[in-house]
Amino acid sequence: MYCDLLPVFFSSSFFSLLTKREFKRAARGTLPVKGNILNSLFTFSPETDVSSSQHQLVDSSSASGEKKTNEVQRTGQVSDTTTDTQSVMGRAEAVWVELNAVLERWAGAAGKLSTILKELKEEKKRLLDQGEEQKVKKKSEEEEEDEEEEEDDDDDEEEEEEEEEEEGEEEGKEEEGAEEEENEASNSTSTQDSLPEGCQVGESRVSCKQIGLSDLPVITNLEITILELPGNNLTSIPPSGFSGLPDLEELDLSLNKLDDSSFGLNLFMNQTKLKILKLDGNELTTVPHLPSSLEDLKINNNKIYQLASDSFKGLTNLKVLELAGNILYESSIAPWAFKPLKALKHLRLDKNRFSAIPVGLPPSIEELRLQENQIVEVQDRLLDKCVHLRVLDLSHNLLKENSIYPEAWIKLPKLETLDLSYNQMAVLPSDLPKTLRQLSLQHNHIHSIPPYSLSHLRPGLQTLHLSHNLLQEYGVLGKSFRGVYQSLVELHLDNNRFERVPHNMRHFKNLKVLRLDHNRISSVPVKSICKVQRTEDSPLSTVHLEYNYINVNKIPRAAFSCIRDSSGIILEPQTETQVNTVRSRELSVEILQPKLRSVFVSLCISAMISCHSLLLLLLNVCSLTAPSLALPFEQRGFWDFAMDGEVGDLKTVMMRDEEGSAMEELPPDVFLCPFGCQCQLSVVQCSDLSLIAVPKEIPKDTKLLDLQNNRITELKENDFKGLANLYALSLVNNMISKVHPRAFTPLLHLKKLYFSRNLLTVVPKNLPPSLVELRIHENRIKKVAEGTFSGLGSMNCIEMGGNPIQNSGFEPGAFKGLKLNYLRISESKLTGIPKDLPDSLHELHLDNNQIQAIELEDLSRYKHLYRLGLGFNHIRMIENGSLSYIPNLRELHLENNRLTRIPMGLADMKYLQVVYLHSNNISRVDVNDFCPRGFGMKRSFYNGISLYGNPVNYWEVQPATFRCVGDRLAIQPSYRLLLEPDLKRRCGPGARCFVMDRMKRTVLSQPCVYDQSTQ
Repeated sequence: MYCDLLPVFFSSSFFSLLTKREFKRAARGTLPVKGNILNSLFTFSPETDVSSSQHQLVDSSSASGEKKTNEVQRTGQVSDTTTDTQSVMGRAEAVWVELNAVLERWAGAAGKLSTILKELKEEKKRLLDQGEEQKVKKKSEEEEEDEEEEEDDDDDEEEEEEEEEEEGEEEGKEEEGAEEEENEASNSTSTQDSLPEGCQVGESRVSCKQIGLSDLPVITNLEITILELPGNNLTSIPPSGFSGLPDLEELDLSLNKLDDSSFGLNLFMNQTKLKILKLDGNELTTVPHLPSSLEDLKINNNKIYQLASDSFKGLTNLKVLELAGNILYESSIAPWAFKPLKALKHLRLDKNRFSAIPVGLPPSIEELRLQENQIVEVQDRLLDKCVHLRVLDLSHNLLKENSIYPEAWIKLPKLETLDLSYNQMAVLPSDLPKTLRQLSLQHNHIHSIPPYSLSHLRPGLQTLHLSHNLLQEYGVLGKSFRGVYQSLVELHLDNNRFERVPHNMRHFKNLKVLRLDHNRISSVPVKSICKVQRTEDSPLSTVHLEYNYINVNKIPRAAFSCIRDSSGIILEPQTETQVNTVRSRELSVEILQPKLRSVFVSLCISAMISCHSLLLLLLNVCSLTAPSLALPFEQRGFWDFAMDGEVGDLKTVMMRDEEGSAMEELPPDVFLCPFGCQCQLSVVQCSDLSLIAVPKEIPKDTKLLDLQNNRITELKENDFKGLANLYALSLVNNMISKVHPRAFTPLLHLKKLYFSRNLLTVVPKNLPPSLVELRIHENRIKKVAEGTFSGLGSMNCIEMGGNPIQNSGFEPGAFKGLKLNYLRISESKLTGIPKDLPDSLHELHLDNNQIQAIELEDLSRYKHLYRLGLGFNHIRMIENGSLSYIPNLRELHLENNRLTRIPMGLADMKYLQVVYLHSNNISRVDVNDFCPRGFGMKRSFYNGISLYGNPVNYWEVQPATFRCVGDRLAIQPSYRLLLEPDLKRRCGPGARCFVMDRMKRTVLSQPCVYDQSTQ
């Protein structure tokens, strides 16, 4: 019966109750409670009392709770009764017989276990003998054995558990990987299925570029980090359009049709990881509410016209901000607009309408782009807080050398790159930032470099660009480059008027690149570039002397002796050979026949000109030089258009291959160029030639025609015949008094007409309907007849100041049909604001006239005005309520008039930001003259209030008067150099100067005054 218990003892369910350690301890009789059954078995001996053994077996069986021990339990029950002792003893004897057999088997098992224990003990001793430290304290022999065995058992268990865990982890990873692959595949498939045709799906990117989307696509993949939707027709975005993309890091919405209403306050609520946002080429007028995680924001080419104090609220992580191609003025930027941008490094504000550098730029900025604006001055210390500024681009503006204040850059310790190209500099400016390494001054009017003007630069200038100026040898002296002889690496003097190599070129120690091409140099003397006695090679590796008048065969051998590699000396082609060729009667390009083309090919080979095609050679032969930009048009933007490539690329008229397969298809007039003019691409420059008439044979593909500074007296009917592609025409500074009614008829695509400084008495009739810009100032115009501008629906800008026109000279309906944005009638003889001007005007300039008063209805038509210029008039009175008709005004000029008080209504103009009231007769400033009484009524803070030159006791002005001024520097109660560049400040007899902030009043001790004494 008890043999039936053996399978139970050795079953997995039984041994699951005992660990290996417990099993071994049970064999030695040291296992408490849980192992009492095995204790009983392993400690049994034949000498043990039978009844005791029975009781132990019964108790053990009862404690184990096994279902198959019913017999033992019944034996235990019998032992508890005293009624039938004989029966009990008989049964016990039977049990003993069976149990004896069981114990014999267990004895064998116990013997084996004992053997194993002995082996383990010997192994342990061996390990101890090898140097294992004794960790067990002295105890009894049995305790030592227990501890040793327990440690061995624990190690075995841990190893087994670790193996099982590793196997489980590997299996789990495999399952997870399989699941991830399945999820990615399913997500990608589901995302692709939900997107419109033409979209591309990557691992974490969705790209739907230029596929004509009008609605935001539904994206169900939550793991998308890059979403590209440029070049579509999106006009709106649902409020929850991006709510399902919490991991989005980059979003491109450029080149769509999104306006301000498309960007709700909560549109990017879930985009806490968004770093890059591109909104270029949309229709935004303000900066939308954006997530604080942004690091790169591009809003170029929109219609943004102002930046409020909260425009960039919360964008403390923004590093790159681009706002190029908008409608921003310096007065349309609140003083604290950039204050939240603590981390900003790169700022683009180019292609806007700034006339000065905006205030309040963040101190962290490193790169500032302000090119292609209308900046006329750089004021003192305006950039003082930009101590990390490294790159400043002020190219394509209206800067002159004396419009940069002496302390403009004094606190810019890291400025290394300064671009002042395409401005109106006549002399290399002084007081340049001393840390400069790269300076660009190309395309100015510079004719001289003053001595020591670069000597203060430390550690020294490395690159200097002076191309396309008016430099001649007498304007560059030995001391002109003092201070940069050791540091300069690149010097660009090409496209100037040098007739010989400047003699100081050989003094440069580390110069590597020297450009003197496209000048009038006729010889290279032996000591002009290299020192004759120099014992080591010069660092100079590249010298450009092509397109001069040099006879290459007469250059002395020692002229370039210091240059190691002669391949860097570029001498050909020269201009003289080409001039002779184009003017030769025998090889006139006008009568060029196919048989003579080989002659030009031989010329190309003999002159060693690199020609890719015969056409390229002929273009080189016919064009004397590239058009000189040393004398740019007075109107900014004319030559910029040519340089931007809008006139067409040379490649479009070149042959498609080098074999000349298309030569027979060339138009016969492709090589025409008027005698004495310069023709390149689609630009024809015929300025400063004393022409008395428009030249003939102008190429029909001409887009820019420069005829300024000549003696032309009349425009005849056929002067511009065939010039249907002409884009811009400059007739500035001629003697034109007559214009044929059909002179402009052929000019079907003319956009810009510059007619200033002539002898016109009326505006020419029948101007091209395509005309966008007309500049006709400084003529003798006294009358603008009705219908003068009829049919000119595209006209946007008219400049007609400097004419002796009176109010009566404007007939009713003179401006009928025009949708002008800009009109200037300054320096005329107006006594009041003209009637019936276009009501679409954004800017109206009537400065330097004889206007005496502004009546109530004078401004009633001009509700869209942003700028109004009425300075330098005789205005004594502005009728109450007059300014209420121009509620959107941002900038008001009333300086140099005869006002005796602050005009009424300024406080009610919610958007007014700049007011010029200096040099009047104002003697009192009241507390509510500028700011409204109620809080929050004014939408924009003042950026500038100019009050100097008035008999005001500024210490009597209450501080609350300027409570709506954004910055104390915006208040100009004392002095400021504004207009005349030849004015200079000096201390002497005169009125005191005051500096006023918003809460304090301070009087300077020294009196200052402006005068016009000579420099």
